[in-house]
Amino acid sequence: LFLQGCAGDIRPNLPGYPYRCADEADIQWAGRDLGSAVVRTLAHSMTREQLATRAEYYPIRVANSVISLPGKAGRIEAELQAMKIGPYLLLTMPGEPMVEYGLKLENDIADRAIPIIVGYANGHVGYIATTDSYSVGGYEPNTSKLLPEAEPIILTELSLLADRVIGDVFESFSKHPKDIKKREQIEKARAENQ
Repeated sequence: LFLQGCAGDIRPNLPGYPYRCADEADIQWAGRDLGSAVVRTLAHSMTREQLATRAEYYPIRVANSVISLPGKAGRIEAELQAMKIGPYLLLTMPGEPMVEYGLKLENDIADRAIPIIVGYANGHVGYIATTDSYSVGGYEPNTSKLLPEAEPIILTELSLLADRVIGDVFESFSKHPKDIKKREQIEKARAENQ
């Protein structure tokens, strides 16, 4: 199973300095590298018959939500999803998220599940740039349909979806000041975005 991660602001690993133009030779090299990864994976894959004989199955838990994000030309609906399959947690976004989204989400949940962050899933809202990237500029934030304020909304909602499928609901009921403050911030952000 190959899934596209957060690759909105990256390109094939083309070693060189200062910058390689990704000409025909570079593209062929990247294609061969990807093809080699596919062949290596196939060598260790299982058939349906082999899967049918295994002794146990992973339980699957799914949660999704459609959120309204601030866009440059008005609100944009986006479906986010969390899917827990055994020890793995897939978090999906409908567009081309920048790599920092994956790093932040992995850091947030790595102690509770094995994270797999998936872009290009459940629709397409274009580039999903980080808040910081708008001040730097560049192709992705300039062509994104979203405003910088979309990042915390996306990250918060994916974190809540992860909590639902992982089962970490303690913070939902906790009276600890840190947890109360976090819930108040989430509720305030949702109210502002309605």
